[in-house]
Amino acid sequence: MGVSHRSVLAIGAHPTDIEYFASGALARMAREGSQICLVVCTDGAHGFPAGPALAEARREEAMKAARVLGVEQVVMLDHPDGGLESVDLLRRALVQQIRLWRAELVLCHDPTTHWRCAGSYVRLGHSDHRAAGQATLDAIHPRAAVRSYYPELAEQGMAPWLVREVWLFDTARPDHFVDVSHTRELKHAALGCHVSQLPISLIEESDEEAEAWRAQSGHPAEAFRRLILV
Repeated sequence: MGVSHRSVLAIGAHPTDIEYFASGALARMAREGSQICLVVCTDGAHGFPAGPALAEARREEAMKAARVLGVEQVVMLDHPDGGLESVDLLRRALVQQIRLWRAELVLCHDPTTHWRCAGSYVRLGHSDHRAAGQATLDAIHPRAAVRSYYPELAEQGMAPWLVREVWLFDTARPDHFVDVSHTRELKHAALGCHVSQLPISLIEESDEEAEAWRAQSGHPAEAFRRLILV
């Protein structure tokens, strides 16, 4: 199978978000030859025990998980966990990554998700997830594609860039499903790298969600809302 997207950027609010919602799809893209970068917006420092030591542990876990998936690069933006806001500082950082990576496809949180069904239970949306998703969409349009936004980036060689496609994960209204039958073991291994986050529970919950989409897709799947931009 040929490469459908040469460059892929996946943007999550916290370490584990991308792996939980989209690592099966990303592992499949990596196998097909896509060049992939992960961007994590917060430091992941909320938890037990909260603080700098947890943030550093989660950074290391994210790097290990990326290597399992065959991902090229991980960028940690280190905004405070639990306080993420869709402000210009975050939008500029995301524009920088979009332009640097020249991403054809961007995966990110659905900013409209306040709650969604997840297998047999309901998962409430996270404010950091909505902020990361909104900032990503605001970075893609109009900022990444228009030179007058952050002209200093263009002066540094980061020319305007038009993203072709967006896949929203963590969505209550999916319309695009990726078969994870052949990448499930890699997804499990990536989630297993996040030892500070009860990985057995993460794996079990992600499997339940994948099976919940079988009725609509015909196979265990990750679910997205697909936006074709050009």
